[in-house]
Amino acid sequence: MAKKWKENMANTIRLTDSKIKSLTPAKSSRKEVLDAVVPGLRVRIGRSGAKSFILRKRIGSKVKNISIGRYCTNFGLADARKKARALLVDLENGTPLPKPDKSLAQIQKGRFAELWELYLQREVRGFKRSAREIERYGELYILPEFGDRLVHTITRSEVTRFVDSVQWHNPNRPVPRSALSCFAFLSAFYTWMLPQFDNIPANPCRDARKPKIGKPRERVLSDQEVKVFWKACDKIGFPYGVAYKLLLMTGQRRGEVLDSSWHEFDGNIWTLPSERVKNKRTHILPLPSAVMEMIHSIPRQEGATKLFPIAGHPDKSLNSFNKGAAHLHKVMTPLNNGNPIEDFRIHDLRRTVATGMQRLGIPIAVTEAVLNHVSGSMSGIASVYQRHDYLNEKHEALKAWNQLLNSIVEV
Repeated sequence: MAKKWKENMANTIRLTDSKIKSLTPAKSSRKEVLDAVVPGLRVRIGRSGAKSFILRKRIGSKVKNISIGRYCTNFGLADARKKARALLVDLENGTPLPKPDKSLAQIQKGRFAELWELYLQREVRGFKRSAREIERYGELYILPEFGDRLVHTITRSEVTRFVDSVQWHNPNRPVPRSALSCFAFLSAFYTWMLPQFDNIPANPCRDARKPKIGKPRERVLSDQEVKVFWKACDKIGFPYGVAYKLLLMTGQRRGEVLDSSWHEFDGNIWTLPSERVKNKRTHILPLPSAVMEMIHSIPRQEGATKLFPIAGHPDKSLNSFNKGAAHLHKVMTPLNNGNPIEDFRIHDLRRTVATGMQRLGIPIAVTEAVLNHVSGSMSGIASVYQRHDYLNEKHEALKAWNQLLNSIVEV
Protein backbone atom coordinates (compact mmCIF):
# COMPACT_ATOMS: atom_id res chain seq x y z
CA MET A 1 0.00 0.00 0.00
CA ALA A 2 2.84 2.37 0.96
CA LYS A 3 4.62 1.49 -2.23
CA LYS A 4 1.52 2.32 -4.29
CA TRP A 5 1.10 5.64 -2.40
CA LYS A 6 4.73 6.61 -3.10
CA GLU A 7 4.28 5.72 -6.78
CA ASN A 8 1.21 7.94 -7.04
CA MET A 9 2.99 10.80 -5.27
CA ALA A 10 5.91 10.50 -7.68
CA ASN A 11 3.49 10.78 -10.63
CA THR A 12 1.72 13.85 -9.23
CA ILE A 13 2.81 17.09 -10.89
CA ARG A 14 1.42 20.52 -11.61
CA LEU A 15 0.39 19.86 -15.19
CA THR A 16 0.84 22.33 -18.02
CA ASP A 17 0.10 21.90 -21.72
CA SER A 18 3.80 21.83 -22.51
CA LYS A 19 4.39 19.10 -19.91
CA ILE A 20 1.52 17.05 -21.31
CA LYS A 21 2.95 17.34 -24.82
CA SER A 22 6.33 16.13 -23.55
CA LEU A 23 4.93 12.99 -21.94
CA THR A 24 6.29 9.90 -23.71
CA PRO A 25 4.21 6.85 -24.70
CA ALA A 26 3.85 4.03 -22.20
CA LYS A 27 6.30 1.17 -22.74
CA SER A 28 3.92 -1.63 -21.85
CA SER A 29 0.45 -0.87 -20.54
CA ARG A 30 -0.90 2.67 -20.30
CA LYS A 31 0.40 5.02 -17.62
CA GLU A 32 -1.16 7.91 -15.71
CA VAL A 33 0.07 11.26 -14.40
CA LEU A 34 -1.92 13.02 -11.68
CA ASP A 35 -2.64 16.74 -11.69
CA ALA A 36 -1.58 18.58 -8.52
CA VAL A 37 -4.19 21.32 -9.12
CA VAL A 38 -7.53 19.48 -9.50
CA PRO A 39 -7.95 16.46 -7.19
CA GLY A 40 -8.52 13.23 -9.08
CA LEU A 41 -7.72 14.64 -12.54
CA ARG A 42 -5.24 12.49 -14.44
CA VAL A 43 -3.67 12.29 -17.86
CA ARG A 44 -3.65 8.77 -19.25
CA ILE A 45 -1.02 7.93 -21.88
CA GLY A 46 -1.29 4.80 -24.02
CA ARG A 47 1.39 2.88 -25.89
CA SER A 48 0.46 4.75 -29.07
CA GLY A 49 1.19 8.07 -27.35
CA ALA A 50 -2.49 9.11 -27.30
CA LYS A 51 -3.35 11.20 -24.23
CA SER A 52 -6.73 11.55 -22.55
CA PHE A 53 -8.07 13.04 -19.32
CA ILE A 54 -9.94 11.05 -16.68
CA LEU A 55 -11.34 11.94 -13.26
CA ARG A 56 -10.90 9.26 -10.58
CA LYS A 57 -13.34 9.69 -7.71
CA ARG A 58 -14.65 7.47 -4.93
CA ILE A 59 -18.44 7.32 -5.08
CA GLY A 60 -19.83 5.40 -2.13
CA SER A 61 -17.87 2.16 -1.83
CA LYS A 62 -16.61 2.20 -5.42
CA VAL A 63 -13.89 4.11 -7.21
CA LYS A 64 -15.08 5.44 -10.56
CA ASN A 65 -13.04 6.49 -13.58
CA ILE A 66 -14.93 9.22 -15.40
CA SER A 67 -13.83 10.07 -18.93
CA ILE A 68 -13.20 13.81 -19.34
CA GLY A 69 -12.04 13.91 -22.96
CA ARG A 70 -9.18 13.34 -25.31
CA TYR A 71 -6.24 15.77 -25.20
CA CYS A 72 -6.07 17.57 -28.55
CA THR A 73 -5.88 21.03 -30.07
CA ASN A 74 -9.56 21.68 -29.39
CA PHE A 75 -9.54 20.27 -25.84
CA GLY A 76 -6.60 21.26 -23.67
CA LEU A 77 -5.68 21.24 -19.98
CA ALA A 78 -7.81 24.29 -19.13
CA ASP A 79 -10.88 22.63 -20.68
CA ALA A 80 -10.21 19.40 -18.78
CA ARG A 81 -9.82 21.19 -15.43
CA LYS A 82 -13.01 23.17 -15.97
CA LYS A 83 -14.99 20.04 -16.80
CA ALA A 84 -13.43 18.07 -13.90
CA ARG A 85 -14.25 20.80 -11.35
CA ALA A 86 -17.86 20.93 -12.56
CA LEU A 87 -18.16 17.16 -12.19
CA LEU A 88 -16.67 17.28 -8.67
CA VAL A 89 -19.21 19.91 -7.63
CA ASP A 90 -22.05 17.78 -9.03
CA LEU A 91 -20.77 14.68 -7.26
CA GLU A 92 -20.43 16.51 -3.93
CA ASN A 93 -24.02 17.73 -4.27
CA GLY A 94 -25.25 14.23 -4.98
CA THR A 95 -26.04 14.87 -8.64
CA PRO A 96 -25.90 11.55 -10.51
CA LEU A 97 -23.34 11.15 -13.26
CA PRO A 98 -24.66 11.83 -16.77
CA LYS A 99 -25.52 8.65 -18.58
CA PRO A 100 -23.23 7.92 -21.51
CA ASP A 101 -24.62 8.38 -24.99
CA LYS A 102 -25.60 4.81 -25.84
CA SER A 103 -25.33 5.33 -29.56
CA LEU A 104 -21.78 6.61 -29.15
CA ALA A 105 -20.83 3.89 -26.68
CA GLN A 106 -22.17 1.17 -28.93
CA ILE A 107 -20.57 2.55 -32.03
CA GLN A 108 -17.19 3.50 -30.55
CA LYS A 109 -15.65 0.21 -31.58
CA GLY A 110 -17.70 0.03 -34.76
CA ARG A 111 -16.84 0.45 -38.40
CA PHE A 112 -16.03 3.67 -40.21
CA ALA A 113 -19.32 3.55 -42.14
CA GLU A 114 -21.37 3.58 -38.92
CA LEU A 115 -19.50 6.55 -37.51
CA TRP A 116 -19.69 8.38 -40.83
CA GLU A 117 -23.49 8.05 -40.79
CA LEU A 118 -23.60 9.35 -37.19
CA TYR A 119 -21.42 12.28 -38.25
CA LEU A 120 -23.78 13.10 -41.12
CA GLN A 121 -26.77 13.04 -38.78
CA ARG A 122 -25.24 15.22 -36.05
CA GLU A 123 -22.93 17.60 -37.87
CA VAL A 124 -23.75 17.74 -41.56
CA ARG A 125 -27.39 17.33 -42.58
CA GLY A 126 -29.26 20.53 -41.85
CA PHE A 127 -26.09 22.21 -40.55
CA LYS A 128 -23.69 22.59 -43.48
CA ARG A 129 -24.39 24.18 -46.84
CA SER A 130 -22.10 21.59 -48.39
CA ALA A 131 -24.07 18.66 -46.90
CA ARG A 132 -25.06 17.17 -50.23
CA GLU A 133 -21.51 17.46 -51.54
CA ILE A 134 -20.09 15.79 -48.41
CA GLU A 135 -22.52 12.89 -48.75
CA ARG A 136 -21.72 12.53 -52.45
CA TYR A 137 -17.97 12.39 -51.84
CA GLY A 138 -18.56 9.94 -49.01
CA GLU A 139 -20.52 7.55 -51.22
CA LEU A 140 -18.28 7.96 -54.25
CA TYR A 141 -14.80 7.91 -52.68
CA ILE A 142 -14.51 7.71 -48.88
CA LEU A 143 -16.83 4.85 -47.91
CA PRO A 144 -15.63 2.46 -50.66
CA GLU A 145 -12.09 2.97 -49.33
CA PHE A 146 -12.60 3.02 -45.54
CA GLY A 147 -16.21 1.93 -44.89
CA ASP A 148 -15.34 -1.50 -43.46
CA ARG A 149 -12.34 -0.33 -41.44
CA LEU A 150 -12.10 0.45 -37.74
CA VAL A 151 -11.63 4.21 -37.53
CA HIS A 152 -8.69 4.13 -35.12
CA THR A 153 -6.65 1.85 -37.40
CA ILE A 154 -6.48 4.26 -40.37
CA THR A 155 -3.04 5.83 -40.67
CA ARG A 156 -1.72 9.02 -42.25
CA SER A 157 0.13 7.03 -44.93
CA GLU A 158 -3.16 5.36 -45.91
CA VAL A 159 -4.84 8.76 -46.11
CA THR A 160 -2.00 10.00 -48.32
CA ARG A 161 -2.30 7.00 -50.65
CA PHE A 162 -6.09 7.37 -50.76
CA VAL A 163 -5.94 11.06 -51.68
CA ASP A 164 -3.30 10.31 -54.34
CA SER A 165 -5.51 7.58 -55.80
CA VAL A 166 -8.40 10.04 -56.14
CA GLN A 167 -6.22 12.68 -57.77
CA TRP A 168 -4.43 10.30 -60.17
CA HIS A 169 -7.19 7.79 -60.95
CA ASN A 170 -6.77 8.84 -64.56
CA PRO A 171 -3.09 9.86 -65.00
CA ASN A 172 -3.96 11.85 -68.10
CA ARG A 173 -6.66 13.89 -66.36
CA PRO A 174 -5.78 14.39 -62.67
CA VAL A 175 -8.47 15.86 -60.42
CA PRO A 176 -6.64 17.66 -57.56
CA ARG A 177 -9.73 19.55 -56.42
CA SER A 178 -11.71 16.33 -55.93
CA ALA A 179 -8.75 14.91 -54.00
CA LEU A 180 -8.54 18.03 -51.83
CA SER A 181 -12.28 17.83 -51.10
CA CYS A 182 -11.89 14.20 -50.00
CA PHE A 183 -9.02 15.24 -47.74
CA ALA A 184 -10.98 18.14 -46.21
CA PHE A 185 -14.16 16.11 -45.61
CA LEU A 186 -12.21 13.22 -44.07
CA SER A 187 -10.24 15.57 -41.81
CA ALA A 188 -13.43 17.31 -40.62
CA PHE A 189 -14.90 13.90 -39.78
CA TYR A 190 -11.93 13.00 -37.59
CA THR A 191 -11.90 16.45 -35.95
CA TRP A 192 -15.51 15.84 -34.89
CA MET A 193 -14.66 12.42 -33.45
CA LEU A 194 -11.47 13.17 -31.51
CA PRO A 195 -13.02 14.78 -28.38
CA GLN A 196 -15.50 11.89 -28.08
CA PHE A 197 -13.44 8.75 -28.65
CA ASP A 198 -10.41 7.81 -26.57
CA ASN A 199 -9.33 4.95 -28.83
CA ILE A 200 -8.48 7.26 -31.76
CA PRO A 201 -4.82 8.25 -31.31
CA ALA A 202 -4.83 11.24 -33.67
CA ASN A 203 -6.38 12.74 -36.77
CA PRO A 204 -4.62 10.75 -39.52
CA CYS A 205 -5.13 13.66 -41.92
CA ARG A 206 -3.05 16.01 -39.80
CA ASP A 207 0.33 14.86 -41.12
CA ALA A 208 -0.89 13.29 -44.36
CA ARG A 209 0.15 14.91 -47.63
CA LYS A 210 -2.36 17.31 -49.17
CA PRO A 211 -2.81 17.45 -52.94
CA LYS A 212 -1.35 20.54 -54.55
CA ILE A 213 -3.74 22.82 -56.35
CA GLY A 214 -2.42 24.79 -59.28
CA LYS A 215 -3.67 28.11 -60.53
CA PRO A 216 -7.41 28.37 -61.23
CA ARG A 217 -8.23 27.37 -64.78
CA GLU A 218 -8.59 30.22 -67.26
CA ARG A 219 -9.35 28.10 -70.32
CA VAL A 220 -11.90 29.67 -72.65
CA LEU A 221 -12.86 28.28 -76.05
CA SER A 222 -12.02 30.42 -79.06
CA ASP A 223 -14.66 31.10 -81.71
CA GLN A 224 -13.10 28.42 -83.93
CA GLU A 225 -13.17 25.91 -81.08
CA VAL A 226 -16.80 26.78 -80.35
CA LYS A 227 -17.66 25.98 -83.99
CA VAL A 228 -15.88 22.62 -83.75
CA PHE A 229 -17.60 21.87 -80.45
CA TRP A 230 -21.04 22.69 -81.90
CA LYS A 231 -20.53 20.48 -84.94
CA ALA A 232 -19.35 17.64 -82.72
CA CYS A 233 -22.50 17.97 -80.62
CA ASP A 234 -24.56 17.68 -83.82
CA LYS A 235 -22.71 14.48 -84.68
CA ILE A 236 -23.13 12.72 -81.31
CA GLY A 237 -26.77 13.83 -81.09
CA PHE A 238 -29.13 13.11 -78.20
CA PRO A 239 -28.67 12.95 -75.29
CA TYR A 240 -25.13 14.26 -74.73
CA GLY A 241 -24.95 16.46 -77.81
CA VAL A 242 -28.09 18.33 -76.74
CA ALA A 243 -27.02 18.49 -73.08
CA TYR A 244 -23.63 19.95 -73.99
CA LYS A 245 -25.23 22.54 -76.26
CA LEU A 246 -27.51 23.61 -73.41
CA LEU A 247 -24.46 24.04 -71.20
CA LEU A 248 -22.98 26.51 -73.68
CA MET A 249 -26.31 28.24 -74.30
CA THR A 250 -27.21 28.78 -70.63
CA GLY A 251 -23.91 28.78 -68.72
CA GLN A 252 -25.32 26.48 -66.04
CA ARG A 253 -23.38 23.71 -64.27
CA ARG A 254 -23.33 20.30 -65.90
CA GLY A 255 -25.24 18.56 -63.09
CA GLU A 256 -27.91 21.27 -63.15
CA VAL A 257 -28.51 20.67 -66.86
CA LEU A 258 -28.13 16.90 -66.98
CA ASP A 259 -30.38 16.30 -63.94
CA SER A 260 -33.10 18.76 -64.96
CA SER A 261 -36.77 17.71 -64.82
CA TRP A 262 -39.65 18.67 -67.07
CA HIS A 263 -41.66 20.15 -64.18
CA GLU A 264 -38.92 22.79 -63.64
CA PHE A 265 -39.97 24.52 -66.88
CA ASP A 266 -43.01 26.80 -67.03
CA GLY A 267 -43.23 28.58 -70.34
CA ASN A 268 -39.81 30.13 -70.84
CA ILE A 269 -39.02 30.17 -67.08
CA TRP A 270 -36.63 27.53 -65.77
CA THR A 271 -36.73 27.26 -61.96
CA LEU A 272 -33.89 25.29 -60.43
CA PRO A 273 -34.86 24.29 -56.85
CA SER A 274 -32.47 25.09 -54.01
CA GLU A 275 -31.61 21.44 -53.37
CA ARG A 276 -30.26 21.12 -56.92
CA VAL A 277 -27.93 24.11 -57.01
CA LYS A 278 -24.52 24.61 -55.45
CA ASN A 279 -25.30 27.66 -53.31
CA LYS A 280 -28.65 26.26 -52.08
CA ARG A 281 -30.65 29.19 -53.47
CA THR A 282 -33.55 28.76 -55.86
CA HIS A 283 -32.36 29.92 -59.27
CA ILE A 284 -34.87 31.40 -61.74
CA LEU A 285 -33.71 31.67 -65.32
CA PRO A 286 -35.82 33.31 -68.06
CA LEU A 287 -34.81 31.54 -71.26
CA PRO A 288 -34.61 33.14 -74.71
CA SER A 289 -36.35 31.56 -77.70
CA ALA A 290 -33.17 29.85 -78.97
CA VAL A 291 -32.82 27.87 -75.74
CA MET A 292 -36.53 27.03 -75.65
CA GLU A 293 -36.32 25.67 -79.20
CA MET A 294 -33.44 23.41 -78.13
CA ILE A 295 -35.45 22.14 -75.15
CA HIS A 296 -38.53 21.52 -77.28
CA SER A 297 -36.39 19.45 -79.66
CA ILE A 298 -35.69 16.92 -76.89
CA PRO A 299 -37.66 13.71 -77.47
CA ARG A 300 -39.86 13.21 -74.41
CA GLN A 301 -40.14 9.59 -73.37
CA GLU A 302 -43.49 8.36 -72.11
CA GLY A 303 -43.62 8.65 -68.32
CA ALA A 304 -40.20 10.34 -68.14
CA THR A 305 -39.72 13.04 -65.52
CA LYS A 306 -36.16 13.86 -66.60
CA LEU A 307 -35.00 15.64 -69.76
CA PHE A 308 -32.12 13.18 -70.08
CA PRO A 309 -33.37 9.93 -68.52
CA ILE A 310 -31.59 6.60 -68.27
CA ALA A 311 -33.06 3.99 -70.59
CA GLY A 312 -35.62 2.01 -68.61
CA HIS A 313 -35.52 4.47 -65.69
CA PRO A 314 -37.54 7.55 -66.71
CA ASP A 315 -37.21 9.16 -63.26
CA LYS A 316 -33.40 8.96 -63.17
CA SER A 317 -30.98 11.09 -65.19
CA LEU A 318 -27.83 10.04 -67.04
CA ASN A 319 -24.81 9.72 -64.78
CA SER A 320 -22.04 8.63 -67.17
CA PHE A 321 -21.11 12.23 -67.96
CA ASN A 322 -17.39 11.57 -68.33
CA LYS A 323 -18.06 8.78 -70.82
CA GLY A 324 -20.02 11.23 -72.96
CA ALA A 325 -17.21 13.80 -72.67
CA ALA A 326 -14.64 11.24 -73.88
CA HIS A 327 -16.82 10.53 -76.94
CA LEU A 328 -17.12 14.26 -77.61
CA HIS A 329 -13.34 14.70 -77.59
CA LYS A 330 -12.91 11.90 -80.14
CA VAL A 331 -15.50 13.44 -82.46
CA MET A 332 -14.01 16.95 -82.17
CA THR A 333 -10.51 15.93 -83.32
CA PRO A 334 -11.31 15.10 -86.99
CA LEU A 335 -13.50 18.22 -87.19
CA ASN A 336 -10.46 20.27 -86.13
CA ASN A 337 -8.30 19.12 -89.05
CA GLY A 338 -7.22 16.06 -87.08
CA ASN A 339 -5.87 18.10 -84.18
CA PRO A 340 -7.30 17.49 -80.68
CA ILE A 341 -8.76 20.47 -78.83
CA GLU A 342 -6.01 20.90 -76.25
CA ASP A 343 -6.80 20.88 -72.52
CA PHE A 344 -10.56 21.21 -73.03
CA ARG A 345 -12.92 20.27 -70.20
CA ILE A 346 -16.69 20.49 -70.11
CA HIS A 347 -16.62 23.02 -67.26
CA ASP A 348 -14.69 25.38 -69.57
CA LEU A 349 -18.01 25.99 -71.34
CA ARG A 350 -19.30 27.88 -68.30
CA ARG A 351 -16.21 30.10 -68.31
CA THR A 352 -16.65 30.63 -72.06
CA VAL A 353 -20.21 31.90 -71.46
CA ALA A 354 -19.03 34.32 -68.75
CA THR A 355 -16.25 35.63 -71.01
CA GLY A 356 -18.66 35.98 -73.92
CA MET A 357 -21.03 38.08 -71.83
CA GLN A 358 -18.17 40.36 -70.81
CA ARG A 359 -17.28 40.63 -74.48
CA LEU A 360 -20.84 41.90 -75.04
CA GLY A 361 -20.50 44.50 -72.28
CA ILE A 362 -22.99 42.83 -69.93
CA PRO A 363 -22.45 44.03 -66.31
CA ILE A 364 -20.63 41.55 -64.10
CA ALA A 365 -23.50 41.50 -61.58
CA VAL A 366 -25.88 40.35 -64.32
CA THR A 367 -23.42 37.74 -65.58
CA GLU A 368 -23.09 36.34 -62.06
CA ALA A 369 -26.87 36.35 -61.69
CA VAL A 370 -27.16 34.27 -64.88
CA LEU A 371 -24.50 31.83 -63.69
CA ASN A 372 -25.95 31.82 -60.14
CA HIS A 373 -22.41 32.50 -58.97
CA VAL A 374 -22.41 34.17 -55.51
CA SER A 375 -18.99 35.79 -55.41
CA GLY A 376 -17.35 39.06 -56.30
CA SER A 377 -20.05 41.68 -56.63
CA MET A 378 -22.70 39.38 -55.16
CA SER A 379 -20.86 38.03 -52.12
CA GLY A 380 -20.88 38.98 -48.45
CA ILE A 381 -23.35 41.66 -47.37
CA ALA A 382 -24.42 42.24 -50.96
CA SER A 383 -25.71 38.68 -51.24
CA VAL A 384 -27.88 39.22 -48.13
CA TYR A 385 -29.34 42.64 -48.88
CA GLN A 386 -29.34 42.65 -52.69
CA ARG A 387 -32.56 40.79 -53.45
CA HIS A 388 -33.13 42.15 -56.96
CA ASP A 389 -33.68 39.03 -59.07
CA TYR A 390 -32.44 40.54 -62.38
CA LEU A 391 -35.12 38.62 -64.31
CA ASN A 392 -35.28 41.06 -67.22
CA GLU A 393 -31.53 41.58 -67.26
CA LYS A 394 -30.86 37.82 -67.21
CA HIS A 395 -33.25 37.31 -70.11
CA GLU A 396 -31.61 40.05 -72.17
CA ALA A 397 -28.11 38.76 -71.33
CA LEU A 398 -28.94 35.20 -72.40
CA LYS A 399 -30.65 36.50 -75.53
CA ALA A 400 -27.59 38.56 -76.50
CA TRP A 401 -25.22 35.67 -75.77
CA ASN A 402 -27.21 33.21 -77.87
CA GLN A 403 -27.34 35.67 -80.75
CA LEU A 404 -23.53 35.93 -80.59
CA LEU A 405 -23.26 32.14 -80.29
CA ASN A 406 -25.48 31.68 -83.34
CA SER A 407 -23.33 34.10 -85.37
CA ILE A 408 -20.20 32.07 -84.42
CA VAL A 409 -21.51 28.59 -85.22
CA GLU A 410 -23.32 29.60 -88.43
CA VAL A 411 -20.28 31.16 -90.10
